[in-house]
Amino acid sequence: MGRPIPPVMSVLERAIGLYGYVFHPITVLGVGSLLLIHREWRDEGADRAALGRRVGAFLGAGALALVPTAAFFVLFRGGLARAVGGSSWRLDEVVATGVLIAAGVTWFVWRRYEWGPVVPGAMVTFATVTVPYALLAPVWDISGHVIYALAPTLYLALVDRRYAPLLVVPVLMVPTRVWVEAHTWAQSVAGFAVAAAITIGLYRVRTRSSDRQATGSTAS
Repeated sequence: MGRPIPPVMSVLERAIGLYGYVFHPITVLGVGSLLLIHREWRDEGADRAALGRRVGAFLGAGALALVPTAAFFVLFRGGLARAVGGSSWRLDEVVATGVLIAAGVTWFVWRRYEWGPVVPGAMVTFATVTVPYALLAPVWDISGHVIYALAPTLYLALVDRRYAPLLVVPVLMVPTRVWVEAHTWAQSVAGFAVAAAITIGLYRVRTRSSDRQATGSTAS
């Protein structure tokens, strides 16, 4: 008989196993986006009706993003096991398509109604990190959990340093994905590096562009 697993280790293993579900990409992207929406609304000093419209628009975009996933499971009529089994990269592509839809619709609505630059910048970032994830999925299983845990939390931290403690989520996501054998170290670290490079790069481009526009406006 093998050694009994200590209760503390059993609880720790269970927590690690649940980590990827608790901080699922949909959850982190959704909560991160709502925090950005609230911050941008608060800084503008708009009324609560304006916040309701923005949240409603984002939730509507999120509902549209579920269409590819629903279609995927309808096409695989053999049930969840058949849909997921042996086709994880196809599911990754479906998730990527959903993210692109939600980001694109949200970006369009924000620009259409001129609700501010912060949320559109985030949507461009989320769409851009999705591109390497979608391109690599059929040939190399880069960690989407890590990518989508880092992009929104890092963007929040860049916008407002008070959100920096949220970066613990992607930092812990790297080893937990390895622990549950969902990814190798290379796949998890690569997801972190790709998301960090794109998020920081696009944020710097956006802020420099804003600074140039502000300078030009002052000069004129």
